[in-house]
Amino acid sequence: MMFSSISLAALAVALVAPSAVNAHGYVQDLTVDGKSYSGWLPFTDPYASPVPKRIVRKVPDDGPVLDATSSDVVCNKGGESGAGAVATAAAGSQVVFHWTNWPADHQGPVSTYMTSCNGDCKNFDASNAKWFKVDAAGFSNGKWAATQLIENGNKWTSTIPSQLKAGQYLIRNEIVALHSVGQPQFYPSCAQIEVTGGGSTVPSGSELVSIPGLYNSVQWPDIWSDNFKSFKIPGPAALGDSSSGSGNSDPASSSPVASSTKASSASHASSTHAASTAGSPSASSTHVSSTAAHTSAESKPTSSTVATSSAPASTGRCKTKRSRGMVKRHVSHHAKRHH
Repeated sequence: MMFSSISLAALAVALVAPSAVNAHGYVQDLTVDGKSYSGWLPFTDPYASPVPKRIVRKVPDDGPVLDATSSDVVCNKGGESGAGAVATAAAGSQVVFHWTNWPADHQGPVSTYMTSCNGDCKNFDASNAKWFKVDAAGFSNGKWAATQLIENGNKWTSTIPSQLKAGQYLIRNEIVALHSVGQPQFYPSCAQIEVTGGGSTVPSGSELVSIPGLYNSVQWPDIWSDNFKSFKIPGPAALGDSSSGSGNSDPASSSPVASSTKASSASHASSTHAASTAGSPSASSTHVSSTAAHTSAESKPTSSTVATSSAPASTGRCKTKRSRGMVKRHVSHHAKRHH
């Protein structure tokens, strides 16, 4: 009996350990214009009764989207459908995306885009939306934007353009992880916000891009190669008030890690949307809130802990490589999630 108990305990540890190593990440909470909101918590929210209404659209787990041409790259798998709540934010205010612990070897660019919901975001299908860039950062001064995010408590801060016309918008924050050469991993997350105040700017023309479509012509680099020195950020010029977003949640001390041109604040007559012509996230994949499931869109998880092996494991696959003395602690045999 003692042997059996020990064996069961060892088996439980063995089941949990690989999940802890193969973890990725997702947006666990946000601060929108100074107010805290919980993100969609994929390992607890689906099982709560009632299922909580969030401002963040659902993500299936903490794993990546692997196909840049798939509709899953818009707001993650199933993210085309609306969430149950909408946050309010004044034009010119900040949105802070707080990710679960991001793996140090998952290096790559970070970007924030927005699109008009043309009405109620809760009923808005994002599959054919046109997006404008708020900010984006890539590789500068020997550092990736993902590193800056990690150094600032796994947070990325974006500023809603002050000239933007009032209305409901999706705001999309994404990390692209480039650690697995030849297989970029996309981690998109979309939140629903109602912008108040502002100006009369409605982005149009070259300021807009389709997703999928944004990455159609991108040549993703081998970031571990000795020949790697730079990376051009995909997409149009940013409409935002600053030249880039920042992993630093303190606006007074934030420093851009990449440059992009400010768009004009003049009004545009055309709609943000047109028919598309263009052609998932950390120390544990079972990273969940240690408190009871939240039922309010404004509830913010107070802490995160590693759950038991009963929680779903991540479905992304990572491949490791050593270069320039960097040792990446990641398991390479994790199964890919296919879409």
